[in-house]
Amino acid sequence: MTTRILAIAIFSGLTLAAQTPDLSGTWVSDANGSEKIVVDQKPDKMHIQEMSGNKVENEFTCPLDGQECSSKDHHEKIMTYFNGAKLVEIRERGSASTKQRLAVSPDGKTLTVETVPLSSDQKAETIQFHRES
Repeated sequence: MTTRILAIAIFSGLTLAAQTPDLSGTWVSDANGSEKIVVDQKPDKMHIQEMSGNKVENEFTCPLDGQECSSKDHHEKIMTYFNGAKLVEIRERGSASTKQRLAVSPDGKTLTVETVPLSSDQKAETIQFHRES
């Protein structure tokens, strides 16, 4: 019985690892080449810099288990976790909340960022990025 549970746990861990893509790198917006996302992903946390040109507009490091963290320069609460192959970010600033889903293409060259407002009259948007490095 214990061997069966251990085998299931190992298989589940391998399945989760296979579903979790590595988003590390510099991603440049296809629509606006000055908008960038720089990602440094570790097994248990992710450091993200959102840039306009060479200026860091927002920066945060969050655990990947849904625990709350906050950005360095903004009064923003953030939670990150993987839902299958997509990284989900829930962001709360004041009374505005958004949900972002980040997905890497199968070839690893394109990052799609879907932003959905949860509590405001902002419009949903999808932005494509390509991997610079």
